[in-house]
Amino acid sequence: MKKSSHINLTKVLGTTVVVLLVVALFTAAMGDNIFASAYNWVLSPFQQTASELTAEVDDSLGKSREELMEENEQLRSEINELISQVVDYDDIKKENEVLRKYYGIKEDNPGYDISVATVIRRDPNDDFYGFTIDKGSRDDVSLNDPVITDNGLVGWISEVNVTTSRVTTLLSPEAKVGAIDKKTQDSGIATGNIAHSDDGLLVLSVISADNTIKEGDIILTTGVGGVYPANLVIGRVTDMKFDRYDTTPYAVIKPYEDLKSVDDVVVITSFEGQGVVQEASDTDSDTSTDTDEKTDTDKTQATDTDK
Repeated sequence: MKKSSHINLTKVLGTTVVVLLVVALFTAAMGDNIFASAYNWVLSPFQQTASELTAEVDDSLGKSREELMEENEQLRSEINELISQVVDYDDIKKENEVLRKYYGIKEDNPGYDISVATVIRRDPNDDFYGFTIDKGSRDDVSLNDPVITDNGLVGWISEVNVTTSRVTTLLSPEAKVGAIDKKTQDSGIATGNIAHSDDGLLVLSVISADNTIKEGDIILTTGVGGVYPANLVIGRVTDMKFDRYDTTPYAVIKPYEDLKSVDDVVVITSFEGQGVVQEASDTDSDTSTDTDEKTDTDKTQATDTDK
């Protein structure tokens, strides 16, 4: 059996050698083109199959890229929507917090119509720290409307646009607010002063020489002039001084609100007695006004002693 297997193997090897020799001789006689043609003929089906597979893979990858781009765009849109919702939520949350903060003002003063506003811009060139708020004429804000916080008077509306308004603070020398000492009933004019504005202070001037105002006294608005309601807190007295030129007395007032960095304010768009000009001696007289018919003409009837 072993001898027979050996003989068969020898025959196979011999046949192989003969075939190779024939192919070699045939190739030498006919040239390389025949061999190349045979080579191509053998490999051609495999090349075609490979090309088809590559095309299918490319098509598959192409579709995947398009799908991925669509998915990315959809995800980006969803992310932007979520971000917008978060921003809206934060805005609503802040607005609710501000409304809760100022709810007491409306509750304590039912005769006020108010508009809660946010400071959106400050003028770096304003020496008296004026600012712009996000409420304007479409919110019923008008020229000369008082601007307050829960800590007291801040200033007044000095310019109005449709969606924004400019506020001039009490630190400005243009401010002339009829004021009274809550304790002593000494009256005067609260106004800004260049010498004190950088410190966030104002002064109470035009007070009598025999006044009894003392440090720590609370200064309120009188309501005379029709621009500001009566009894708004202006601030507290920190010092009593005398003018170096005419030796008249004046009080230095520190507002309870930081007028240089206030963030949220309330505009009083209407109040009882708005636009009604009256002398201090006539405050007990029978005067009235229709608060539902507020006009800019009424508001500009303020005297120089109350702006």
